[in-house]
Amino acid sequence: MRSEPVRVLDAQGVVLPEVQMVLRLIAKHQLVLATGHLDRTEIFAVVAAARTAGVQDIIITHPDYPAQNLSNEDQLALAQQGAYLERCFAPSYSGKVPWPRLLAQIRATGPEHSFLSTDLGQPDNPPIEDGLALMVDQLLAGGFTEEEIHRMAVVNTRRLALGETGHE
Repeated sequence: MRSEPVRVLDAQGVVLPEVQMVLRLIAKHQLVLATGHLDRTEIFAVVAAARTAGVQDIIITHPDYPAQNLSNEDQLALAQQGAYLERCFAPSYSGKVPWPRLLAQIRATGPEHSFLSTDLGQPDNPPIEDGLALMVDQLLAGGFTEEEIHRMAVVNTRRLALGETGHE
């Protein structure tokens, strides 16, 4: 089954009115916006419109994945706007995002702007419950400290999921 992409920008690159309405609702109800599989141009336009609408919490969905393929500079610019960068296990496990690249991008933007997820559930991947442990093994091997990993796996995740202020 194939579905057409949902448009978020008009032909001039302006965020559509219906998207702006959704962003206002997200802000009003203090929800979290995730960019999903938008492309680079769409991500930057929607994040800017979300900030204008008052959205506090924004997730850049797996910015390392080949479809998004955001550069370190792009990721840093989004992090500096307060967005969190989702770091997924499955793309690196499957070889779509080499581990050294993922680790370097986390380093470039800082663990304070990243949170961990697995993106698992596919038949050829490890069981969902093993994903974070396997990811932590890679992060430790890549030189991240337990404190940095705790920040990404627990503190930032709780901040987004529960609206906590980030107290550790």
